[in-house]
Amino acid sequence: MEVEVTELAWLDEEEACPAGELAEQSHFPEGEILELIHCGAIPRHPGRARSAARMAARLRQDFELDLQGVALALTLLRRIDELEGELSRLRVFPP
Repeated sequence: MEVEVTELAWLDEEEACPAGELAEQSHFPEGEILELIHCGAIPRHPGRARSAARMAARLRQDFELDLQGVALALTLLRRIDELEGELSRLRVFPP
């Protein structure tokens, strides 16, 4: 029998998420996390920042992207999510 241990974290809307913590959780260099935050590729919202930092690490590892490529990919993926959400709302409430 295998036992899987899962760590849970409560995400508080007011909680700040330091770049060092994001770097530690995503295994992405802290200086580069800061650059991604400053250019807007990683949002300042704690829950979204954690998710974006992990995605940045996966993009870099899977596709061997440089920092600018990671920033562009994160920005485009976020925009796609926004557009899909808007499209879903328009389908539910047609004009």
